[in-house]
Amino acid sequence: MRVPTARPSAITPVHPPLFGAWFILFLLSQNLDEVSIGDALPVVAIAAVGATIATLAAALILRGMRRGALVAGAATIGFFAYGHVANALQPIGVPGWLQQVGWLALLVVALIVAVKGGDRTLVPVTRGLNVVALVLVVTALATILPHELARPARGVETVAVPGAGTQSGAKRDIWYLIFDRYALASELKKAYGIDNPLPQWLTDHGFYVAADSHANYVKTVLSLASSLNMTYLDDVAKRMGADSDDHGPINDMLHAHALAQFLKPQGYEYVHVGGRFQPTNVNPYADENPTPDTASDFSSAVVDTSVIPALTRRFGITKSTPSRERYYSAGQFQFRVLDSLVERTGKPRLVFAHLLIPHPPYVYAADGSFVPTEDDPHRMAQQYGAMITYLNGRIEALMTKLLALPEDRRPIIVLQADEGPYPARYNANTRTFDWSKATNDELRVKYGIFNSYYLPGVGNSGLYPSITPVNSFRLILSKYFGANLPLLPDRIYTSREKFRPYDMTDVTDRMKQP
Repeated sequence: MRVPTARPSAITPVHPPLFGAWFILFLLSQNLDEVSIGDALPVVAIAAVGATIATLAAALILRGMRRGALVAGAATIGFFAYGHVANALQPIGVPGWLQQVGWLALLVVALIVAVKGGDRTLVPVTRGLNVVALVLVVTALATILPHELARPARGVETVAVPGAGTQSGAKRDIWYLIFDRYALASELKKAYGIDNPLPQWLTDHGFYVAADSHANYVKTVLSLASSLNMTYLDDVAKRMGADSDDHGPINDMLHAHALAQFLKPQGYEYVHVGGRFQPTNVNPYADENPTPDTASDFSSAVVDTSVIPALTRRFGITKSTPSRERYYSAGQFQFRVLDSLVERTGKPRLVFAHLLIPHPPYVYAADGSFVPTEDDPHRMAQQYGAMITYLNGRIEALMTKLLALPEDRRPIIVLQADEGPYPARYNANTRTFDWSKATNDELRVKYGIFNSYYLPGVGNSGLYPSITPVNSFRLILSKYFGANLPLLPDRIYTSREKFRPYDMTDVTDRMKQP
């Protein structure tokens, strides 16, 4: 008995949209701990639809669906794979122009085969490409779906604030500004040879600078979930387990945080000034969410690894990568928004901003001009120092405006880092670096943070040099609102690896200077 086989005309080319979808799914599969499937699915759809449109357009021009699909498939692969291949070839010094010639050659070969080839060539090629594309998609889904299905059912993590009273006198605005990876002054001097004048300037203007402060956790989302909720993450870490890489509960704590839930019933508006970091870009509980753009980190990463950056530079449209330009413009946007909020009157407000400065990429020169060239690991101290110099000037200018307000309108201000800069050994092995085995010097530079307070009307009593962020608003809410929030012991925890956030080790005792 003969088994019927598909006629050549029945082989439908589906590989271009499948290749387009696979590149997005692959990127998602490599970042499951930080990207939700909801963020990725619209990008998958756009990639698949775009590849389909390219296929139909090429089919009209070449007068054949399989012919059009062959060219569109090659173009889709080149479009999405360009950045990945360029990153892989960078260590061996393959120049960009040579890579572009190689991709152009691929398109020319695809076009020649599409134009010259008949069914005897195009049918098996189409069938083979369909199979390869389908296998790639299924392989990616085999990684993504089990991870999503294994996510535990969870509610929003919230922390209640007991014993809340009402703020005596006029309710002051509260400004909580996070400067990502701004190191402790003593660590700046020790690790980078940078003398930081900002702590003295702040002290001279009535701020308290915690000279021996450390982050409670090793990364942004953990640190801010702790400080905004005024608690340690022991319970969520125990519930999730040391092997979990699910950041969902932590992101929930970043959104429905205790500070906002305490202040909003007190009549406060919550202004959340977003930047380029997805978990703090928008807060659904805020009254206002000014953001530099609506693109997610994930969709931006897709663009950054495509051929678009290379083409825009090749034709002189841009002088740098889209990523560097976005970081620069986002920081400028955030400072403009903060400046605009100084003179605003009306309801008291909580102003929160997480600024990715002096976090790399090092896109600011000391005078604030844009640095288009890629970061140089051999000049990190100079580049980091230039960012610090520029940032200090912006901080001083903003604080000068706030302190110029009438005394009864001067806000409560917390200027703080969420973490310090990464040591060189970590940058060489970001995925599996075990922080519990870091040297004491590495831990001190990573955890030592800039941390400063301006508490008008109540003074600096209760503040102390080693205060950590978990206690910042325990102290402030107790001082201004009569909340029953005793200070917690200042503890410092590592996470074992980047994708093991809940596998924590207490390293508090290792922060002591020798």
